[in-house]
Amino acid sequence: MRRSYFALAIYASVFLAFGFVFIYSAGISMEARNPYLSASDFLFKQLVAFALGLAGALVIVYFGGSRHFKYVFSIYYPAIILLLGAVFLFPERGGSRRWIDLGFFNLQVSEFAKIVLILLLAKYFADLREKKQTIVRAVIIPFLLAIPLIGLVFIQPDLSTAGILLVLTLMMMLIGGVKISYLVAVISLMVVLVVVGFVYELIEPYQLERITAFFSSFGGEEHEQISYSLMALSSGGLTGTGLGLGVVKYYIPVSYSDFIFAVIGEELGLIGIIILLIAYIGFGRELILAGIRGAKSVEGKLFISGFALYVLLQASVNIAVNLGLFPPTGVTLPFISYGGSSLLSLMIGFGLVFSILSDKEEESAEVA
Repeated sequence: MRRSYFALAIYASVFLAFGFVFIYSAGISMEARNPYLSASDFLFKQLVAFALGLAGALVIVYFGGSRHFKYVFSIYYPAIILLLGAVFLFPERGGSRRWIDLGFFNLQVSEFAKIVLILLLAKYFADLREKKQTIVRAVIIPFLLAIPLIGLVFIQPDLSTAGILLVLTLMMMLIGGVKISYLVAVISLMVVLVVVGFVYELIEPYQLERITAFFSSFGGEEHEQISYSLMALSSGGLTGTGLGLGVVKYYIPVSYSDFIFAVIGEELGLIGIIILLIAYIGFGRELILAGIRGAKSVEGKLFISGFALYVLLQASVNIAVNLGLFPPTGVTLPFISYGGSSLLSLMIGFGLVFSILSDKEEESAEVA
């Protein structure tokens, strides 16, 4: 397993290096547009989030993998309480209630809800394998567990994160061994619910505007963001303009976060993009193989596979937005985009992966 540890650490280091470099590069463009912003501040805050995440990951590895599954509901219930606090106790920012103000840090609980959901469903579907599978056990109960997290994120409102939580639930059902016929029925029902949501205007106006602007040929801030993103990617050519030398990034509103992929494309070109895409695919593959070969429990294998699918899903959504294939969602590029809560939650998830792979408690029990 040493090879897997080394490979995963290398992949994570590549992503983090991309992130630190291009957060600073994109921060320069934000600094030029607003003198009160500083590229150094963006980078420093991300480095602090990384340090906190690394410390958290090391603590998780120290305490071992099997213990986390035993106390999964001790994490699940506080996550719900924190989401409730974000929605009902803390002030609105930018039209939504997603953050808990800790004074020194704004915590976006929905980022951690993704890890909690994967951990919870990994434990549930591992236990389900010892029981007879019915639609109640395989579909209804998992959704009842996921709905509090999805629902509270949805009413913040944060449609994109709620959507990712929903897709993660389906993915965990798939790798958890749920019958395909059950999954088809669930997806069909969800399509109906989405249509009902549009008909009865259950989606927030700004969310609807994002979608309609995407399908409109002209006008709208969302369409303008995608246009500049595509312009940045095309101007990069094969080898890019060079680090820090991008020009189009100065016109992209959130170049340090949602559209950092476009900045990478402009400054490193097609070659840089291909390297990044290969790194994500390799990272996902290495995670899944490490889980299959190295995890000694079913829940461990399911968590690592679920975490891999989560990283690939979120990266795919972010890249699709930057390529104009999907309306802007606010979803970050894993390990790279600016965002303390996003990076911190990913580092914790990464710590759980290493904790599961190095779980000596399960290994000794298996040998005995």
